[in-house]
Amino acid sequence: MEQKKIIEEKDPRVHERVTKHQACESCFRLKTQCICDKVSPTENRLKVVILQHPQEQFKKLNSARLCHLMLTNSKIFVGLSWSSFKKVAGENEMPSEWGILYLKGRAGSKDPVEVMGRKKEKIPLASAKLRGIIALDGSWKQAKTLWWRNPWFLKLNRITLNPDHESLRNQTKQEGLSTIESVALALKYLGEKEELPDLMVKNYEELILKSN
Repeated sequence: MEQKKIIEEKDPRVHERVTKHQACESCFRLKTQCICDKVSPTENRLKVVILQHPQEQFKKLNSARLCHLMLTNSKIFVGLSWSSFKKVAGENEMPSEWGILYLKGRAGSKDPVEVMGRKKEKIPLASAKLRGIIALDGSWKQAKTLWWRNPWFLKLNRITLNPDHESLRNQTKQEGLSTIESVALALKYLGEKEELPDLMVKNYEELILKSN
């Protein structure tokens, strides 16, 4: 079995947390480092739902909350399991019209983003016609836990991410991306206006990585 390349996670801030009492109720950063007035919500065509592992909620470098604040057409849920797809996407949504992000890695494909149907058939991006995407926010181990506890994930199309660039911060695995980088990459290739994904990544770098 091919061994995946592991890189040392050198940034000590990765595991730093703030307490609920210390955190802004909106951006979940330290109240003294609140970024709410620096974020301009932008309308996005494709609906975005972020399912966040509870242990990620108050991490200093957490990007999921910023992603949610930036996208007007987004929701974020904190937990380990949800009873059904419609509990998070909405009663009128159909799983066949949604995809879940799956970080595959550079070795997986020459295409940065691919859409795979529920029968594992490749769907051309132009024909995907998705209404929304679901992103998991957590470490590799936490993401596996979310997959195991929510079998309805398998009813969704799978959006595989094969980034041709490294994350803005060091990751445990070379192919790793932060949640906001993953969502931005997906939106970029699924028909969203190009300036929005670029702005998401820029804000992550300037408002979170450089401000700590």
